[in-house]
Amino acid sequence: MASNHPPRETQEPASSKYAALAGALRRQILQGQFQAGDKLTSENRLAEQYGLSRQTVRQALSLLEQEGLLLRQRGSGTYVNYAPLKTERTHTVGVIATYISDYIFPSIVRGMEEELTAKGYHITLGVTKNRVEEEARILRSFLEGGVDGLIVEGTKTAFPNPNLALYRQLEAKGIPVVFFNAYYRDLPSVYVVTNDRKSGWDAAEFLIRRCGCKKLGGIFKSDDNQGHQRYAGFSQAILHHGCQLDDDAVLWYTTADRESFFSDAAMPAVFSRLKGCDGVVCYNDQIACRLIRALQEQGLSVPESVSVIGFDNDGISQYGPVQITTFHHPKEEMGMEAAGRLLNMMEEGAKVSPLVMDMPLLIRRSTRQDETGEILGAKRRNP
Repeated sequence: MASNHPPRETQEPASSKYAALAGALRRQILQGQFQAGDKLTSENRLAEQYGLSRQTVRQALSLLEQEGLLLRQRGSGTYVNYAPLKTERTHTVGVIATYISDYIFPSIVRGMEEELTAKGYHITLGVTKNRVEEEARILRSFLEGGVDGLIVEGTKTAFPNPNLALYRQLEAKGIPVVFFNAYYRDLPSVYVVTNDRKSGWDAAEFLIRRCGCKKLGGIFKSDDNQGHQRYAGFSQAILHHGCQLDDDAVLWYTTADRESFFSDAAMPAVFSRLKGCDGVVCYNDQIACRLIRALQEQGLSVPESVSVIGFDNDGISQYGPVQITTFHHPKEEMGMEAAGRLLNMMEEGAKVSPLVMDMPLLIRRSTRQDETGEILGAKRRNP
């Protein structure tokens, strides 16, 4: 029997053999199984020990050399170049976010601050604007300036990240990192995120089963993993319920082109793609609000003509042109959970587990209702 919900997100293991070997050697070095200056066993011996080719071993050693954990001397061998740093605590935690001054981020940071200040820590903020070069600059400043730990929202998490070596330098220095909202799948990590795949599924299922929608469209963000996960759940639910997934009715945008996405020049193409859709799932409430305004300007009413769902329960979802049906983002709780995990890692050296948080659906006026106030299709819902 088919499940009504997709599985929760899980971290995917690194697939490359050289990365796996580098990880095994990295752990041995960081755990003190080697001392600074120790000579590492030969490439041939490592290849034999792990059942790998010498080329694979060489790639792994090169990676650890880039991270500063190994030093290779021509004609002599490879030596351990790491010793645990004995530094005084700074009681400073770095927080890196894509944005900080608007939308859901002030509430997330407020949750972090509540937990950290109670333990005598203060926060230093860095903002990437979802640009990898800004993330690199901020990470280097924290590596040089000294922090006891980092809480990070990943940047452009749908793409391979060029800053992984900097994160490994933090690990080498014993600086724990907790990710929130988004993380890098190529980097084993502790994270606190929302269950975006399940919420995407729930959004499509709600429009189909309870609002009676026949054709769904979607607008998703392509450079962050949340957009991909929400689309994955959205598309799976459409197919699960026997509806047709129309690829032309799914629109993608990036951080850089968000402002131009709903410009006057872009509107004809947007409406052409969404033509015939009676329900649309939007990446977040900001996009949902922009879509509703654009539909109204075209003389289309929401929800009578089109039902619209957003994500995150931002303030705009209640004070826009139509109150938006949306998924509640556990903002302050997410910040508190991330900070709590980091405190356990910094103060006790504890191993902590990732956390995936559900987002409940808040039903408002942007999804179709009948004259009694009930959601269309609610009486027909299967038990």
